[in-house]
Amino acid sequence: MLVLSLPSDPGLGRELARLLNLRYSEVIHKVFPDGESYLRFPEISEDRVMLVLTSYPDQNRSILELFFAIDLLSSKSIKEIYALMPYLAYSRQDKEFLSWEIVSGRAILKVMKSMGLKKLLIVDLHSEKLSEEFSDLVINILPIKTFGQYVKNRVEEPYILIAPDVGASKRVKLVAEFLNKEYVTIKKLRDRMTGEIIHELPEDLDVKGINAVIIDDIISTGGTIANITKYLRSRGARRIYVLASHGLFVGDSLNRLRASGVDKVVVLNTVNYRLTSDLIEYLDVTNEVADYIKKNLI
Repeated sequence: MLVLSLPSDPGLGRELARLLNLRYSEVIHKVFPDGESYLRFPEISEDRVMLVLTSYPDQNRSILELFFAIDLLSSKSIKEIYALMPYLAYSRQDKEFLSWEIVSGRAILKVMKSMGLKKLLIVDLHSEKLSEEFSDLVINILPIKTFGQYVKNRVEEPYILIAPDVGASKRVKLVAEFLNKEYVTIKKLRDRMTGEIIHELPEDLDVKGINAVIIDDIISTGGTIANITKYLRSRGARRIYVLASHGLFVGDSLNRLRASGVDKVVVLNTVNYRLTSDLIEYLDVTNEVADYIKKNLI
């Protein structure tokens, strides 16, 4: 298998190839004055190729360049084409919320599948619905060991693991099992009079004086995490850690998180956007991805 980095690779490709003892290469890339992408591939002798890229920021260009790559490799009779895209853009649009709305996550995966992509490896896919609908294409790698080791080594006891909503419970449950700890799920309620979102812990749970670890998949504007942090502060939590797979940090999210009282935000190297801040720490998920590939694809 050849590991081949596309222009939007967030830095996983070379290390992945080293860990798996595979040949590594990159494409020649430029952007024409009118904004169109140009890609040229190296000569490929392998019959299996793992493309490495991500889809944030500039998600539209990254996804289109993946389509170009699949098309070229198919035309050259490469037998098996894989893609590692640790963050899949549009995955939050996984159903028709309003009539005649485009389900963009589904559309993107349909195109990949129809073009001949064998497997798409994603780190912590937001949509369980898309994962189930495209179970023959999508491999969802949850960063359980990466997050679990961080908590074990860096978070002082006593602490509690928190799922910010029901959708995050599966992820947090697996981390809790790795650490042999319990976890709780935040209740999310909407005030019928004001429309304000209210967060609540189970009534019998006391977090006063203990550390709280919130685990989620995406930090975008930071609004949800900020609201939960303020609530935990009001309940007397000591230090508050936020672990998320994908740090998009849109707009004023960093200041919003800091103002809420978060002590540390920990995200993975799944996107091509990094903030330099004492509040943020980045973890490398490459080892966990390599372990999956070694056990299941090589």
